[in-house]
Amino acid sequence: MTATPRSRRLRTLAAALVTTAALSLTACQTGTADATGVVDSTQPPAPGTESTEKQSPATGTDSDTSGASSDSKDSGSPVNSGSSGSSGKEATQVADRKTAKKTTSCTAKGTKVTVTDAPRPINHLLIKATNTSDTTCHLYYAPYLRFDQAQSAVPFIEESKPQAVVTLEPGESGYAGVLTSTPDGSHPYDATSLTLYYAARSGQGSTGAPSHPALPFDSVRIDSSNAVTYWQTSAADALMW
Repeated sequence: MTATPRSRRLRTLAAALVTTAALSLTACQTGTADATGVVDSTQPPAPGTESTEKQSPATGTDSDTSGASSDSKDSGSPVNSGSSGSSGKEATQVADRKTAKKTTSCTAKGTKVTVTDAPRPINHLLIKATNTSDTTCHLYYAPYLRFDQAQSAVPFIEESKPQAVVTLEPGESGYAGVLTSTPDGSHPYDATSLTLYYAARSGQGSTGAPSHPALPFDSVRIDSSNAVTYWQTSAADALMW
């Protein structure tokens, strides 16, 4: 029987359907084998697998451990350093308190006093007190001076009061200026000796033994204008009044 065009088309379509079904079945079998790794175990891992390996917990742990070690060192160092520094500072302060310099009032026992004639201004004497001891001492207020057997000490020049007590390290000197007389002074007399007393810290009376410095001349003219400055740190300051 001769095939008609219609029958040939039907056979062709049927054959195509069979071929398509066979290909689909083959593809499904191949995909299943790949997924289990049985058919082709040498295939490269999927992109998702590579990403998982890069973010593996092991890699993250190494990074964290390294970071923790670094943080531990960094955070530990300042703490230890601060603690050590604090301990060192406290130890230094304690040592400073134990070795704090002993100070005392200047007295004749550890002080050498000299009296010289000041060329300027006229009718002035310059008193120089040098600390000859190995201890720091303080010259409080002004020296109490008595020429000969005067009944009272020479008045202080209040305008000369410094802002701070004069402190003498061993070997250092303090100064005081003495106005001996003026043309307008009254009751003049010639003094031949001088006694110097050191003011007490309280400002009430003297402290320690007095000094008996020699005068620059056999005698010095003294009158009612006689006055002495407070202790100063320089000769120039002592002779300003």
